[in-house]
Amino acid sequence: MAARMVQVPVGEDRFRNDGVIRARRRLRRALVVVVAALLVGSCSGGDDQSTSTSWGEGMTVSELAAVLTDPAAATDCELDPSGFPEMACGFQARDAAEALGERGDPAAVPALLAAVQDPETYNEASEASWEALEAIGGPEVVDGLVVWITSDPETLEAERAARMLGRLGGVEHNQLLVENGDSYFGCMGSGYSDALVMINKADATPLLVYLESFDTLWVYGPLIRIGGPGTEEALVAPFAKGWASVEMAECFLNSGNPTLEQAAEEWAAAHGQSITVLPGGGSPQWGSG
Repeated sequence: MAARMVQVPVGEDRFRNDGVIRARRRLRRALVVVVAALLVGSCSGGDDQSTSTSWGEGMTVSELAAVLTDPAAATDCELDPSGFPEMACGFQARDAAEALGERGDPAAVPALLAAVQDPETYNEASEASWEALEAIGGPEVVDGLVVWITSDPETLEAERAARMLGRLGGVEHNQLLVENGDSYFGCMGSGYSDALVMINKADATPLLVYLESFDTLWVYGPLIRIGGPGTEEALVAPFAKGWASVEMAECFLNSGNPTLEQAAEEWAAAHGQSITVLPGGGSPQWGSG
């Protein structure tokens, strides 16, 4: 039988060639992704590889801070199919922050504070910067936290700053924390409440003065968590002043302190209010910290 020649139309031939080209391109891109992932893994882990603690050796604090604040290094990046240099984004900034924390030089504080306040900072770099700030500590960090809380108190990041101030600061920061945390219901957990508990857990009496003003009454929450001996009388006094609310009464009712529970029940009965016993863990417990 004679062979039959089949002519492939030009358009179809081009279509097949284009398909091959696209397949090859997809294969190359897949290989790039794999290689990039392997490189990142080799830089960030493995017992036989250098760790991030050795990154930045020979660099000054100013040079490390420059890496941290460089948008090309500190922001989250997409993997570019044409290559993998962009995979260094975020990881370089993280390593710079870790190195700054290990140096412990207060000169790094402004760059670290800027990194944690910038919403564009890559998450790993931001977390490393928080840890570095706490590792450095000292008056420079405390002053920076105070400025932050004063200027922008209601963000989640400022709450975290307040919580750190609780670990690094002292009773001299009570007023700042009380005034800037006053938008919170007393029994609601917050960085401000946590900070006041940490600062005053050994002696709660410096907080009692804030129960004398309706504007700062929310400190009853931290005071319940501290559970300081002899503070019950000051805590129940606002009921007689007409400052209580159902939320406050329920917080007292569920505190586990008999004096506070009785005050809440009497207030509810006198005002025709219904207050609820909440499930375990639904409200701060007396002395729970």
